[in-house]
Amino acid sequence: MPDVIWRSLRRARALLWLAGVVVALAAVGGAAGQNPTRLVPIGAGYEADTLELFAAQAAAFSPDAVVTIRVLPITYHTNADTISKAQRRANLELAQTRADQIAEACAAVAAAGQTCVSTVVDIQIRADALDPARVAQLGPEVDGFYILGGDQTVAMRVVANTPTEEALAAGYANGAAVGGNSAGAAVISRYMIGGYLGDNFAWHGLHQGALDLWYGPDDAATRGLIFGLQEAVIDQHVLERGRTARLLQAMVEKPGDKLAVGFDWGTAGVIDENLVVRDVTGWYAAVALDGETYGAAAGAQYLGSDPAILDIHDVAFHVLPPGPYAYDLAARQPWVDGAPQAAPDISGRTFDALLAPTGAGTLFVSGDLSPATRGAVMAEFVAAANAADGPTIVLSAGPRTRAADGWGRYWRNRLRNMGLDARPTLITLTPGIDQAALAAQLADAGAIFFTGNDAALMAALVAEMRAAGTDAALRDWWRGGGVLLADRAAAAALGAAMSAEATPTSDNVEYQSSDSFLADYVNIQPGLGLLPAVFEPRPLYDYLYGRMVSHVVAAPEWPVVGIERGAALRVSPDAVTVIGDEAALVLDGRYAATLATGDNNAFAATWLLLDTFAPGSALAE
Repeated sequence: MPDVIWRSLRRARALLWLAGVVVALAAVGGAAGQNPTRLVPIGAGYEADTLELFAAQAAAFSPDAVVTIRVLPITYHTNADTISKAQRRANLELAQTRADQIAEACAAVAAAGQTCVSTVVDIQIRADALDPARVAQLGPEVDGFYILGGDQTVAMRVVANTPTEEALAAGYANGAAVGGNSAGAAVISRYMIGGYLGDNFAWHGLHQGALDLWYGPDDAATRGLIFGLQEAVIDQHVLERGRTARLLQAMVEKPGDKLAVGFDWGTAGVIDENLVVRDVTGWYAAVALDGETYGAAAGAQYLGSDPAILDIHDVAFHVLPPGPYAYDLAARQPWVDGAPQAAPDISGRTFDALLAPTGAGTLFVSGDLSPATRGAVMAEFVAAANAADGPTIVLSAGPRTRAADGWGRYWRNRLRNMGLDARPTLITLTPGIDQAALAAQLADAGAIFFTGNDAALMAALVAEMRAAGTDAALRDWWRGGGVLLADRAAAAALGAAMSAEATPTSDNVEYQSSDSFLADYVNIQPGLGLLPAVFEPRPLYDYLYGRMVSHVVAAPEWPVVGIERGAALRVSPDAVTVIGDEAALVLDGRYAATLATGDNNAFAATWLLLDTFAPGSALAE
């Protein structure tokens, strides 16, 4: 490129940048009249393809042969005001490793004749963000700003209302790409999720007040970057760390539009000036939550106390993997193959199919009663069992008789402690048992407490029951008035299908959470078929959102009901109600427009519907 042209382009960009500084703090992502803008949130990780997505946006903006990228470690330190020399050096060394990775990614996507320069700007505490020499490195020559992972709340205490933020805003308004991973993705959301408050974790995401929401005013530090996305709240690690519930509450609490987008580990996307989430790239998927289209957020409420739990219905839920899938935040519509998909009519939507048939006994479908052995669910079952015509049976599933017997004894004692009138009969359910004898024993019961912890084992036991006809005997007994409580794996067994998967552990819960959004990962087997639905116990605690999506894709005609620890569905011919201390949630694919897989074999789904039901609320009545 001739020098005169190069100088002219640089001078034009400099003028735009100076003008941008004046208006930057009033600018918002996607605002009309701006230059083309690009936000590139990456859910987590420094994977080559996600870094290349960011670098490609910077390279496309660059007007010359040098793609200039500045890497910002504003999230790295634990204190926004002070840092030791040793810690600064250590942070810079790690940041330089990341800058080298970004440079390598840029080189892979740069156009012919372009070279890439990726350098770290040493801004780690607030004094750095006020330093003119450091701020000068964020000038109009920059084609892309990359914010590293770490702590988003520290980052905002470092840069909010400083010349550094003004320079970033000016560069973004001028067209420079702004991206980041994990905490770096969080800060490019104007309404930012800081994390959890107190002792709350992912499974408390529906609890009122569980989230640290940085939704402060422009002149405060308690917010995301001033030019960040305003129309939706952005979250990261969203599948991996089971954050759908927290993203849902963050959406409800967000000022303005009730929209949210989340990006998983190793997964990125572009949000452009038209507010289109596109070019999803990486291992897994992005998700979009829409609380506007069906009035979900307007009708949301927190029910109960200590804690109050979010009760919200008809949230549109979209899963966007790599491939021809995008989401238009302005129109609130997913795109498939470049065409928008209009919202389906859901005016006739009910869950009346989950009502018990006339004459059936009360059915309790519980997520996990072990943390609530003296809770409302146990109390209601004991009262129903005491009123039943016949003895109570504890049916305990296990791999061997000794294990099943020990677990059954535990629950028999808990029932007696809660006031069960007579000592229950204990029956073990193990592989290879006499199914005819089992059916005869169950037929004489007035109430059955059915328990098991291992869904993979339970699926094998259900297959034996189905082969022998014991499933039909159990259904007929219940439809004839028997009282039945099924807990954990036994609850999963009651539906039309079930996940034949082991309970996640602390070592693998994050891997299975992301991987369960991949086709063919979840082993789905037939259930006992008491109700035309699928049940997933402990969906928040065990991060089972991917299992729920797997079932929707496999059989969209069956709503998938997740029941959290300490909660149960009480099913009768008159109503289906949530009881206990926690919530149930439903993922409904009956109105889905697309159920497919992306280029990486992750699920694609549009116009799913997500509901949460706090204790005391009814799915049907």
